[in-house]
Amino acid sequence: MQLFLLRHAEAEAQAPTDEERPLTAKGIKQAKTMGRFCYEQQIAPRPILCSPLARAEETAKLVARELRMSDNVQVEDFLRAGMSPEQALLGLEKYHERASVMLVGHEPDLSELAGCFIGTRGENIHFRKAALLQISLPKLEPGAGSLELFIPVKCV
Repeated sequence: MQLFLLRHAEAEAQAPTDEERPLTAKGIKQAKTMGRFCYEQQIAPRPILCSPLARAEETAKLVARELRMSDNVQVEDFLRAGMSPEQALLGLEKYHERASVMLVGHEPDLSELAGCFIGTRGENIHFRKAALLQISLPKLEPGAGSLELFIPVKCV
């Protein structure tokens, strides 16, 4: 499996609740830019799974639209902010036979998950907003992955 981890794009600082924080104008641009990059590089994960928090879902939908795969986004509760690598492993089990999957989520969750899969600590990975990381994962287990790509949106 090719596992793509995408941190949500820049979100508003204030909203009635943390779960409702939408993307800023800059965040919308970041998500579209990363979606176009994925399209140009023929990165087309199926499915795109996202946290139920507004900023992650909005990021996932904008990326999917740029990929011309708007029907490819699925909200998964295991990706909610505060996810542990163990929760992610359990949540990913039903997708383990897919060729590629994208997770759109939060920090420090994605860094911890990437660290788990490539055999390092999450604090060794700095995941900026709208950054994309790719891990080649022959088996869905800790330490089994290889880092293939890690690119911030400002380099796209």
